[in-house]
Amino acid sequence: MEKRKPHYDLKRIKELINNESSRLIRDIARQNAASAGYVDVDEILSVINSLCSQHFYKSMTSELNHKLWQDVYKLADEDKKLYIKLQLTINRDKAVLIQFKKDKGDE
Repeated sequence: MEKRKPHYDLKRIKELINNESSRLIRDIARQNAASAGYVDVDEILSVINSLCSQHFYKSMTSELNHKLWQDVYKLADEDKKLYIKLQLTINRDKAVLIQFKKDKGDE
């Protein structure tokens, strides 16, 4: 399922993701970020902190849990186009970076 409005408040996501104790970064997001040239967490966080409502692309439900929403942002950073997927945990106390990769334009 998809919708064209963010499911989560981006400001809240940023607050949580900037705190190490409330930040979860999936391994695949780390690996793909490194492949895109963002090697450490500070570089990844810098990009996430630069996101704004203009970068929002869509909200979609998780493939594993249709009740769990994920917000997708697309951002052109220097010469790279990025696809970033974020969510909050079910109890909304942690921000999760699901995906951070080069945007191929087919998603």
